Amino acid sequence: MGDDRPKKTFAERDKMRREGALGRRDSTDRDRDRASKTQAYSAYKSQLSKLFSPGGAQLPEHMREKLGPQSDEAKAQRALMDALTQDPGEATLRPFVEQGHELPPEPRLLMRLLDIRDEALLRPVLQRLLDIIEDGKKPNRMLLIQRLESVKNFAEEDETLDLVSMTRAALE
Repeated sequence: MGDDRPKKTFAERDKMRREGALGRRDSTDRDRDRASKTQAYSAYKSQLSKLFSPGGAQLPEHMREKLGPQSDEAKAQRALMDALTQDPGEATLRPFVEQGHELPPEPRLLMRLLDIRDEALLRPVLQRLLDIIEDGKKPNRMLLIQRLESVKNFAEEDETLDLVSMTRAALE
């Protein structure tokens, strides 16, 4: 009652094992690799990246319809935010702050807003930067230090100078 099948060598067994592992990989992984190298897939990933980046692309119309109607207040806030990200400055920051909206947690945008000379508008920007740094997100350190030194040179109010020094200390 012996086994009539021919015995396989270790080399043959290894070869079969390797082919089996590659054989399982063939269809799905190969198709996924091929699809990820196409132009359409690259464009899709690029659009998706823009959609989820702050200040990036908006949802397509067919997807916005599924979310339902937006309130007038949300539309107004979005318009203010778009204006602020496209042209950061005193003219776009003033209505945003006066409406009571919280500044976005985008260090690059906030650092661009440090050029504003109106200290009443500058304080919310400095406070938001300080909050971001204390939460552990560190913006470009050297650039922010230079911007803070610039603010320190023209600022006159103690509250503004205190925020500058606290933000600088949080960077250390």
